[in-house]
Amino acid sequence: MLPKVAIICANYNYGRYIVAAMNSIINQTYEGELRLYVVDDGSSDDSWEKICGYVNRYSHPTEGQDKIYTKRIENSGASVARNTAIEMCWEWADVIGVLDADDEYKPTKIEKFVNKLIEYPEIGAVYADYDIHKSYGCKSYIKEEFKHSYNRNVLLERCIVHSNSLIKKNYLQAIRLPNGEIFDSRLHGPASKNFIGCTEDYDLWIRLSKVCLICHIPESLSVVNESGQNQSMKMTPDVFNQNAQILRSRG
Repeated sequence: MLPKVAIICANYNYGRYIVAAMNSIINQTYEGELRLYVVDDGSSDDSWEKICGYVNRYSHPTEGQDKIYTKRIENSGASVARNTAIEMCWEWADVIGVLDADDEYKPTKIEKFVNKLIEYPEIGAVYADYDIHKSYGCKSYIKEEFKHSYNRNVLLERCIVHSNSLIKKNYLQAIRLPNGEIFDSRLHGPASKNFIGCTEDYDLWIRLSKVCLICHIPESLSVVNESGQNQSMKMTPDVFNQNAQILRSRG
């Protein structure tokens, strides 16, 4: 039996991209049970209206609304939004995947990732390469980004695992923080309060690397949109130093 896969998506002011992101999950070739959990992190643009509109349009009784679950929260940062989505799907899912709201999965991504997770029980997370679609002002172009093959020693030096990855739930349980969080909420705060951050993914990969293997698939299986307004580009030196202190304290 194929594992139940839940894809979590935290959205904040990505109304320009969120429908394409959601659509990329609904159009997956994966033949197992698949659900999408979207948490809107208190967006101030038209994101929530687009999310609700997409769910209302995708209303097939067996292939529609029962596959998409949504919630809106007060702006609290990506970590809190992701943790909220994880708790929403926790009792149901076997595998949990992350989708950044401004990105898209290519159609065969989940199928290929799950095949790898099934083949090797010791693998806890899978990541791949991706296309970067850059759109700055009037310029737009696409290039392929190749990630480094997994190596824990290299991971300790820099983040080589992409955020849009799939992870076995039992390994997420193994690295829960003492306060119950999966993603550390101190590492990505609310944008509405000028507290961003971008190390919550890296922190997760470091913790996972202690309990399981992480596998790289050398194939472009996502589209990453860069507009110059991405939250990861808004990290300040002060926030970075605070994040670095938290990471160093893990030991």
